[in-house]
Amino acid sequence: MRGSCTLKRFSGGKVSDEIKARTQKLLTRNAKAFAKLAKFSPYVGGAEFTMADCAAYVHLPLVSMASKIIYGEDVLADLPVREYTKMVGERPTAQRVTADRKANQEVMAKRGK
Repeated sequence: MRGSCTLKRFSGGKVSDEIKARTQKLLTRNAKAFAKLAKFSPYVGGAEFTMADCAAYVHLPLVSMASKIIYGEDVLADLPVREYTKMVGERPTAQRVTADRKANQEVMAKRGK
């Protein structure tokens, strides 16, 4: 249900005010909990690059963007998400993930037409 609010919003669908409010409450609460756990020193979990960074690299910018678009505020604004994704984005594997994502977006855009 949580993801459905964002998906419907991005795909042009309508979301009830009740679902939107509930999702915002959950998103805000979970962002605060994540902020307590995240280290960003330099990686999400500390000094070592882990699977948590693989997930964070692709999801944190999406959460920031979606919360700005839907709720008018970035729920991760107090975290160094931009600096973090820039640093991780310098890794060759992250560059490959980004290139693959962009290529896939182009394919999906063509299918949608």
